[in-house]
Amino acid sequence: MRAFPRRTTAFLRTCVAALAVLAMAAPAAAQGGGNGNGGPSAGSDRGRQAPADAAPAHPGTDAHVLVAALRFASEGTLVIDGGRIDAPLPWSSYLAPGMWLRLEGSWEGVTFRAQRLDIARPAYFSYYLGPAPPLGLGTGWVEAWFAADAPEGPAAALSVRRTVQEGAPKALVRAVGGAWAALPAGLALPHAEADGWTLLTGRRDGEAVRWTSSQPFP
Repeated sequence: MRAFPRRTTAFLRTCVAALAVLAMAAPAAAQGGGNGNGGPSAGSDRGRQAPADAAPAHPGTDAHVLVAALRFASEGTLVIDGGRIDAPLPWSSYLAPGMWLRLEGSWEGVTFRAQRLDIARPAYFSYYLGPAPPLGLGTGWVEAWFAADAPEGPAAALSVRRTVQEGAPKALVRAVGGAWAALPAGLALPHAEADGWTLLTGRRDGEAVRWTSSQPFP
């Protein structure tokens, strides 16, 4: 039998050893998941993945923490990428597309049932429903959200909707340091009595609003 040169023999031994290593690693890779990190494949359950640092909301249960951007919001109907949110009232009635929400709950099909809801972004916001003239938004009736990065910072329009007049004007605002945060120019409110969220209601007085009552929110 013809003997192989030493270099060829060493090369063959290296190849055999490499194949053995690959054969041992293959089962481990198959058990690791689609992305090689032990998690689901990229693109699966789009919009449902909790952030990397999120732990289960209630250890030992199916509850999870979900952070997601709100794509659609109307009359309590909330939609995110991958499904819809069943959120507790009354906050679900005062949210707008573009907000980022932090939710604690669990998925049931394409519905995320939230037991807790927090607004992650914007940092500060206000809500207004009433005549458009006080805000310089023309005529008619509007529903508007305003956002700011700091309590004393300028408020920019986050979302504005034209709507029909229905019920009394109202505003949902948050007081920080004794002053209203994210308040748009033109919206005159009574002095803040205490820090925290307040829901104000009033009545239309020509092109202005006369605020008649307030209560802590929620």
